[in-house]
Amino acid sequence: MNDRQRRWTRYLLGIWLALVVFSTIADIVTEPSLWNWTKLAVLAIAAPWLWHRHGRAWLMPHKIEPEAVPVEDVEAVVAESGRTVHAIKALREMHPGLGLLDAKNLVQPEH
Repeated sequence: MNDRQRRWTRYLLGIWLALVVFSTIADIVTEPSLWNWTKLAVLAIAAPWLWHRHGRAWLMPHKIEPEAVPVEDVEAVVAESGRTVHAIKALREMHPGLGLLDAKNLVQPEH
């Protein structure tokens, strides 16, 4: 899913959540039963969680394969950093979609 589709999906999710919340509030006004109050309580917890979770997925970088990382970048990071941990961290900062294990395998290919 590309960024444009994710953005529209998030907007449609917000519209759907707003409609469900307003419908539940209307049900409470017409018939204040325990079931309707329970629905509103569940929505009050679930709606922000869904919105936040979907927003985080929208901001996360796309995963890249280790083959896409230039060898020059790996060599420069290893030469600059004295420690393996710092080299892995610097490589992941340069390429945000690179996984931790992939970065470790690029920095230490023999292990």
